[in-house]
Amino acid sequence: MDEKDPKELVENKNLEPSLDLESSVPTMDASDDEKSAFFEQWKARHQAYLEQQNQQDEEVFVPVDEPEKKKNGFLKRLEKNKKTNETLTEITDDAFEQEPVALKKKDPIPRRALLKAIPVLLGSLVLFLLSLYFITPFSKDKIISVQGNERLTAQEVEQLSLISNQDYIVTIALNAKNYAENIKKASPEISEATIAYRFPNAFTIHVKEYKLIGYLEENSQYYRILSSGEIASEAIPADQLPETYLLVKLTDKASIKSLAEQLAKVDETITSKIQEITLTPSKVTADLLTLTMTDGNTILVPLSEIDTKLPYYSKIALDIVEPSVIDMEVGIYRYVKTSQ
Repeated sequence: MDEKDPKELVENKNLEPSLDLESSVPTMDASDDEKSAFFEQWKARHQAYLEQQNQQDEEVFVPVDEPEKKKNGFLKRLEKNKKTNETLTEITDDAFEQEPVALKKKDPIPRRALLKAIPVLLGSLVLFLLSLYFITPFSKDKIISVQGNERLTAQEVEQLSLISNQDYIVTIALNAKNYAENIKKASPEISEATIAYRFPNAFTIHVKEYKLIGYLEENSQYYRILSSGEIASEAIPADQLPETYLLVKLTDKASIKSLAEQLAKVDETITSKIQEITLTPSKVTADLLTLTMTDGNTILVPLSEIDTKLPYYSKIALDIVEPSVIDMEVGIYRYVKTSQ
């Protein structure tokens, strides 16, 4: 049923058609039938008016009850929601009240987390200190010393290692073997090379040089012959030669190498007395060598048998009174030199 505004109902009520009494009321001269008809007509209209009025009253009051019902329903829902919110609030409060208890039970967790974080923190600190160290001049400030060198100077050995002033201390320490290998590859005179690191910035280069066998003369220039059989590439002027030295007058590089390798096996008390070695082949021995000794004796020995026959010279020399020739070409025997 459509709700109507009470004001409209009042206005409609005021607009109800009223009886036109002046026009319809019978006069005193009217007959009884006319008066009776008038009253019957008035009564019918009045009854219709009352029924219409009652109907309007019902229409006015019915809408008033429905909002009340709606209002009551809304209040009930509001009260229900309020109870629900109170229940949720109580549950939430209970959860918050229990949370501190749970946190107290988890006290060891932060401690374990801290223990796990310590290695990370230490690693980060080490990286920071290393980074700081590498950007300072101290990371390249090093002290280098050389030991075991006899013919090469310390500066030459350091240059052969290819260690530069711009190299970091850590780099040299971690690659010491490679730097030592550079020395061996760069110089035929070095047989062994090692680099030792001493904290914080000291390095010691230990070298072992090949034994010096003698000198090779080529075009008035002298070159060192090493026990490895290699010939040094650097020429030495005559005025820089030692007072006593072994001069090798051979031209074949293979023969020189074989000679050096065999002499390296002979005792130094014998090799130090050799003054000169020349090739003097005979009809029987093509590689026969003549060794001129500083004590005045001469030794004839094949190149291929130097390391086996030459060691006997130390015993033979004890019985020699005057300069003699020790022939080791076939067997071993000696005879006194004839004057020429």
